[in-house]
Amino acid sequence: MQVKKLGERGIISMIHRMQSSPPPGFVGIGDDAAVLPGNTAGWLISQDMLVEDIHFRWDWATPEQVGGKAAQVNLSDIAAMGGRPVAALTSVAVPARTSSEVLESLYRGMTRAFDPLGVVILGGDTVGSVDRLVLDVAILGVPGDHGPALRRGARPGDRLLVSGRLGASYAGYMLLSHGTSWPGNSVDDRSVLTAHLDPEARTRLGQAVGPWVHAMTDVSDGLASEVSELTQFGAVGADVRLDRLPVCRATQAIAARYGTDPWEWALFGGEDYELLMAVPPSHVDQVLNVGRVMGIAITDIGIFTDAGRTRWLDGDEERVVDGDRAFDHFSR
Repeated sequence: MQVKKLGERGIISMIHRMQSSPPPGFVGIGDDAAVLPGNTAGWLISQDMLVEDIHFRWDWATPEQVGGKAAQVNLSDIAAMGGRPVAALTSVAVPARTSSEVLESLYRGMTRAFDPLGVVILGGDTVGSVDRLVLDVAILGVPGDHGPALRRGARPGDRLLVSGRLGASYAGYMLLSHGTSWPGNSVDDRSVLTAHLDPEARTRLGQAVGPWVHAMTDVSDGLASEVSELTQFGAVGADVRLDRLPVCRATQAIAARYGTDPWEWALFGGEDYELLMAVPPSHVDQVLNVGRVMGIAITDIGIFTDAGRTRWLDGDEERVVDGDRAFDHFSR
């Protein structure tokens, strides 16, 4: 069935039946506006949009993967604040010729990402589109007991820690752009394609380490850009060890295939959705232990300084890193 036959009410009904009922005190889909109970700690609110042929391509990703990624991108913003996600609003502009099964799979991907965390879609909007699908997700969360973890707050002497692996998502993008389709032709292919098409936000890790960090952000635009975000406040700089960057074997293998240094992908590739943290030395062990308990690698890649600039170190050599190469939607 095409979306134009399903209609807006049919789409709303489909979304409504795909997820559990809102928690007590919440009013979700079906009224003029959503209702959320008051929260004395305040709300965390973030919003991201995925546009067909800019953020995803149907010949690369399944609708369920696109929906799941839309959810995870937003969950990552709440994770970076050390918060707990609670509810979401989703709006979709969809061409009338689109199959209703595609739209259902899209929302199935979102609800599968949201359900384990207790996040409920409370409303949004559906409109027609002339030629491409646009999916917009706004997410609401609550800060942890110690308040939100902000980008500002890093201090000289803090260690620079990062979760997971870097550059893997861009390695997956490289495979897709060179004709490799999901799930790839090898274990390495599948590993990096998963990183790009099915990322997983570090939501629970962010909540767990929130009380011990001075500052935190997620690696959405590449490590170089995110380090800049953490050092632009308070006149702090950083010494970052390129030789310590957590670039996995699969990413190294794909980079070698295309004759590229994998640290380039770690610095500028983006969409890794790992957490980058400024951690006081007295709390490094607690953060590393949380990672071990959760089965998430956390790597110490440097230190914040009072130098007022960032140095990128490879052994005894300082390398030049061009921060202007960070991804920018409007520089294309």
